[in-house]
Amino acid sequence: MKKLFFVTGELSGDTHAASLLNELYKIIAPGQLIIKAIGGSHLKEAGAEIFFDSQHLGSMGLTEVISNLVLYLKLEKELMLELSTFNPDVLILIDFPGFNLRIAKLVKKKLPHIKIVYYLPPQVWAWNEGRTKTLAKCCDLVLCGLPFEEEFHRKRGVNAYYIGSPILHELKEYNREKIRSEFAVTKEDTLIGLFPGSRNSEIHHMLPVLLKACEMLYSVFPNYRFMIAQASTISNLDIEVNNYLDKNNMKRLKEKMKLLPPGNNHKLLCASDFTWLTSGTVTLEAALYETPMILGYKGNPINYFLYLLLKRINMIGLPNIIYGEKIVPELIQNEATSENYYQITKEWLHVAGKLQIIKKNLKKVKEKLTDKDANKEAALKIKNEFMPDYKVLTLK
Repeated sequence: MKKLFFVTGELSGDTHAASLLNELYKIIAPGQLIIKAIGGSHLKEAGAEIFFDSQHLGSMGLTEVISNLVLYLKLEKELMLELSTFNPDVLILIDFPGFNLRIAKLVKKKLPHIKIVYYLPPQVWAWNEGRTKTLAKCCDLVLCGLPFEEEFHRKRGVNAYYIGSPILHELKEYNREKIRSEFAVTKEDTLIGLFPGSRNSEIHHMLPVLLKACEMLYSVFPNYRFMIAQASTISNLDIEVNNYLDKNNMKRLKEKMKLLPPGNNHKLLCASDFTWLTSGTVTLEAALYETPMILGYKGNPINYFLYLLLKRINMIGLPNIIYGEKIVPELIQNEATSENYYQITKEWLHVAGKLQIIKKNLKKVKEKLTDKDANKEAALKIKNEFMPDYKVLTLK
């Protein structure tokens, strides 16, 4: 009997963790695993006992972390107590570096017999390279989702392996025309998909910018339709949207705008002619659907200043980083204005050949990630490293 404990802090991490757990169940006999987790609905559905609901986590940036400092410190203390009691054989950390790297240090110091796996490590090649030292010192196994990460980490003493991007095999395939019909979008309509974020802080900064840009476009192009993706971690988004539209006298825009319930993100990515994405996992998902996009992010000025101090590269979008140059626009902080969204969208959609160029480049991004089934690879690696005596049931 082996005990595993997962720690996730965001919706994407919960999804990846659940997929990994399902792959472990395929190769290890039923009843041979006991699973606990800090996670959400996906891990719970996969069979994990939830120690703490990760829906309450997911802060991004120093100021958001500080505002939730009491919560994080309390959870850190409770988690360490739980780990000492539950005594897992393997602790699996997924993304969420601000919290997970601290836990890795504490576990290595106080519970050194517990093996630590970091699945999808922090993007230290982009900023804050100093975190690599923690990965090398504290983690027994680091499983990377991007092709160049294995070499980067290994050169710095990390026991790292590239296992592929889990996003690729978690995406559903859709018939684009059927989805557009389901959304009541006609052939004459141009559909803009809005993804304002999965954190309240992102919604606060990005939603007004995007809604104003919608109004600017609609005043010129009345055939435009706008649909907003809602993350399951965000509540009352409909109230925020309606309040903003009413307050700014944009009532006629309501007829062309729709807020989709949680669970429709991939459908919207597939159906959209163009998307406005808040930086994160969704940018790579859009690339895999070959859907043109603007990548944007606007946050607390202090967080942005710290990012400028610690960054190592001049791109933040995963499609751009994987491709090796900026193939999709990035509007960060002061550049994330409604006017810029309006101008870039108008150019990409109405200048002949623009969309074909970006779709061609996004297809190349997709081709670079199609060589591995990440969750299956990760499950086998964890099993072989830490459960070598367990017989593999099947390799479906």
